Amino acid sequence: MKIVYFGSDVFLDVFRYLHENHEILALYTYHMEEDYFNEHNMVQLAHLSGIPVRYGQITEQEMERYIEDGCGLFFVAEYSHKLPVPVDVRFRGINLHSSLLPEGRSYYPIECAMERGLKSSGVTMHKIAESLDRGDILASARFEINPEDDSVDIYLKSGRKALSLVKELMEDFERIWSLGTPQTEKRPYWKRPKQEVMILNHGMTVAQAGQVYRCFNKMTTVTIDGRSYHVDGFSAGSVHLGPDDGCNLFVRENRVLYGVADGHLRLDLVPVWEE
Repeated sequence: MKIVYFGSDVFLDVFRYLHENHEILALYTYHMEEDYFNEHNMVQLAHLSGIPVRYGQITEQEMERYIEDGCGLFFVAEYSHKLPVPVDVRFRGINLHSSLLPEGRSYYPIECAMERGLKSSGVTMHKIAESLDRGDILASARFEINPEDDSVDIYLKSGRKALSLVKELMEDFERIWSLGTPQTEKRPYWKRPKQEVMILNHGMTVAQAGQVYRCFNKMTTVTIDGRSYHVDGFSAGSVHLGPDDGCNLFVRENRVLYGVADGHLRLDLVPVWEE
């Protein structure tokens, strides 16, 4: 089958499987610095395989050209833009979503699930529709969220469950496509977590800071000397910083010891890009 693929490395194994067993006409991807998983591996594989790589949002006219060229499936798996839906009976689109729909419609389903303290979640494969995350469900799989799991663990669990769903789909595509189940139950949309809950501060304990990072990983931010950073790496120690350190001690340009109430955090930092 000819496929146009949209996504990031969150579902890298799915991209590899489709690349090995089908024809990828183009890869549409994006880069967002706050995301733990970006596009690095997919883009590298696409370049090695001669697959065109596109950044930005596809237009409906481009989609029509792909359909004319024989594209049988537009496959979305962790992508930053909503696809237009052509008025064309030949259009077939599928999205992988990291929640058990209809619960968890969101651009941030994993972080929101972690913030809510859910004990389980899952991944859903559904048809693409005009309304975001509301297309007919083709398949889903549940997994547990264990106390020791952080958001990266959940992304990995979602990716592994998704690969099994996609393999089953592609082995019996027409039948599974025809059995899509409409989402009749309406659930509230999960908005992006509020910025203030993702910010570390000196008044926190090590445990509190660790819980923030567990939920939000690289979306976690910290402000030092008036400048905001994404937290790219996190560990902690029990020794307090002295008053001469001013609660912060840079050990290199983008690595800091950050004082908290009962010890310190060892943070690797990436500056927040400001428009």
